Amino acid sequence: MRHFPEIQLSAAAARVLGCLLEKEAVTPDHYPMTLNALVAACNQTTSRHPVTDYRGTDIEQALLELSEEYLVSKCLGGRAAKYEHNLPDVLALSDGERAVLTVLLLRGTQTAGELKQRTDRMHAFASLAEVEEILAGFIEYPHGPLVERLPAGGGRRVETFRHLLGGGDDVEAEPLSAQAEAADWRQSVEQRLAALEAEVSRLRGGE
Repeated sequence: MRHFPEIQLSAAAARVLGCLLEKEAVTPDHYPMTLNALVAACNQTTSRHPVTDYRGTDIEQALLELSEEYLVSKCLGGRAAKYEHNLPDVLALSDGERAVLTVLLLRGTQTAGELKQRTDRMHAFASLAEVEEILAGFIEYPHGPLVERLPAGGGRRVETFRHLLGGGDDVEAEPLSAQAEAADWRQSVEQRLAALEAEVSRLRGGE
C-alpha cells in the first residue's frame, strides 16, 4: 500500500471521500452511504466549492478509483449497496485533523479562519492557533506534504491553504472571492466592536 501523499485523486474521487468523511461525522445515522446519497451529497449547493453536477456513473467511477487505493469499501447486506471510507487504514488522523482535511476536500482553497469556522460541526477548535498547528503538521508530513500554503499576494489578501491530494480543479488556485473577503472583513469589524463594547463596559463599571 502506498503512502497517502503518493495517491493523487480525481476531482470526483476527492469530493466523494470528503462527503463520506463529512457525513460520518455530522449525520452518522445516514452512514455508510448509498450511491444515490453520495450523488446528492457531492452535488450539494451549500458547503461545496466548486458546485458540481456529477451523475451516478461519475460517482461509481470515483468509488472504483477510491477502492483501488484502499480508501473505500462496499458494505454487504441490505437492499442497496452502501459505501464507507477506510481512511484510518491509510492515514492516522486526530478528530481535528480529519475535520480540517474534510473541509479542504469539500471546499478547496481556504484561509485558516475559514477552516476554523467551517469545521465547527465536526470538531470545535478552541483557537485559531490549533487549526494553524494542524495545517503546519500537514505541510510537514513526514512522507510528503498533504497541504500547501499559498502566501498573500497575486490577488490574495491573506494566506490560504489547499490540499495536495489531487482533484485537479484550477478553481482551487483562484484568489478569495469578494464575498469571502467581505465575510472576513465583517468578522474582523464585529470582533473589534465587541472588544470596544467590553472596554466601555469595564470603564463605566469603574466610575
